[in-house]
Amino acid sequence: MDARDRRNPHGGFSGGSMERPALVRLLADVQAGKIDIVIVYKVDRLTRSLNDFARIVDVFDAAGVSFVSVTQQFNTTTSMGRLTLNVLLSFAQFEREVIAERVRDKIAQSKAKGMWMGGPVPLGYDVIDRKLVPNAAEGATVVHIFQSYLALPSVMALMEQLKADGVVTKKQVMRDGSIRGGLPFVRGPLYHLLSNPIYIGQIRHRDRIHEGQHTAIIDRDLWEAVQAKRRSAIGSRRDRGNGGHASLLTGMIRDHADRPMSPSHAVKSGRRYRYYVSSTTGPAIEQSPCLRLPAPQLEESVINAIAGHLANAHTIAGLAQVDARMIQQRIHAADALRSILSAGRKKDVREALQAMNLLLEVRIDGIAASISRRRLVAMLDGVAPDNMDDGVRISIDIPTVPDQRGHNLKLVLASEGAGQRKVDRDLVALLRKAEAARQQLFTQAHAAHDRSTERIARLAFLAPDIVTAILDGRQPSELTCRKLMKMAAIPMDWKAQREALGFD
Repeated sequence: MDARDRRNPHGGFSGGSMERPALVRLLADVQAGKIDIVIVYKVDRLTRSLNDFARIVDVFDAAGVSFVSVTQQFNTTTSMGRLTLNVLLSFAQFEREVIAERVRDKIAQSKAKGMWMGGPVPLGYDVIDRKLVPNAAEGATVVHIFQSYLALPSVMALMEQLKADGVVTKKQVMRDGSIRGGLPFVRGPLYHLLSNPIYIGQIRHRDRIHEGQHTAIIDRDLWEAVQAKRRSAIGSRRDRGNGGHASLLTGMIRDHADRPMSPSHAVKSGRRYRYYVSSTTGPAIEQSPCLRLPAPQLEESVINAIAGHLANAHTIAGLAQVDARMIQQRIHAADALRSILSAGRKKDVREALQAMNLLLEVRIDGIAASISRRRLVAMLDGVAPDNMDDGVRISIDIPTVPDQRGHNLKLVLASEGAGQRKVDRDLVALLRKAEAARQQLFTQAHAAHDRSTERIARLAFLAPDIVTAILDGRQPSELTCRKLMKMAAIPMDWKAQREALGFD
């Protein structure tokens, strides 16, 4: 069979990526045995990345598929042909990278001249002949936002005031006819608007500010007043420590002698180290060694362990006998609670742990952690969990290794152990972004989303045990953020996911 890919090309997809619908379908057909030969006009029509082409050729070889370029003479079955092909691809990749560098340099030079180089049009401006022109009505709205921020105590209060006044983000009609914007302001866009120098006639490029060619909307005095208040607000938030307690587990943790473990700290070389240490008062101090644990690692281990427990759909389904609809609601609620624990503010995380009635007992040989099953069910069902505890608790495993040194006993958390892998913070952060992207897609189903949001959202559907392994740092060494993002397709079947990601 002579199969040529006659599908229409997809505009907007770079040859430097394998995330192209037509290429994904082609590789699927190759693996399914539907294609004997792939014919292209030039090699760089298939890909401009040498690494990607090596992977594509492996797929072709495994399926016994030949590859032919009409205008370039080589034979991939011989070593010389493969060398020729690699040379051609190296130049194709070089050309793509040079073009990208030229584009970046052109953007930098144009912005240095004060030119607007595209992107989302800011509220208060219209684009005419590729230039920013003030919009009188929207400009008055921008001035109102800046003035209101000075009159109100915080950005959150400003957000509520704008929502009450019916002020929304800029509405734009995209090329495909879809409408973006027109939504109530939330905290992120408000912070961006209040710090955007474009409103005083300037253009930002990376960490540099250039004088723009467009007309300013905000006068300098108002701008400086707003920036001064923003800097003051940031400083006060840091002073408050993002919550009433700098240590999340205060009041929830006791040692093996039933002594409360209190927050403590030490300062070395100007750096502050936080700990949880056994109380040094009471009769038990003479018979039992004091315990000390590093606070950040313990807090992270506890949060990751509980989040991993909530990520297991079978565990959530087994909490109580309810119908399928209620189980599905609890799974969604568990996902939301996991997001709070993984990426929420410290105050919200502490309140969630208290609502679950978290108890930690630090023993000589390990840590016994547990939460109230009844309180967890109440939280997942949306019922106030106050004073609800029937004594039935869910155990949470937090692996540790005892380390006796002198009079004190130190428990080394598994993530700190010399023979253990460290948690890949980049991978954990990517999973958090994936969960946020998934919620964005579900809550804004009719809004336009960029391709990167959809790509990241795929990772929110990994098997619960894979997520738990990543949170514990037990993933295969070759599993990285780059590998996850470069995968053309992630199987929905959990068993296939484990095989594809190296867990089996």
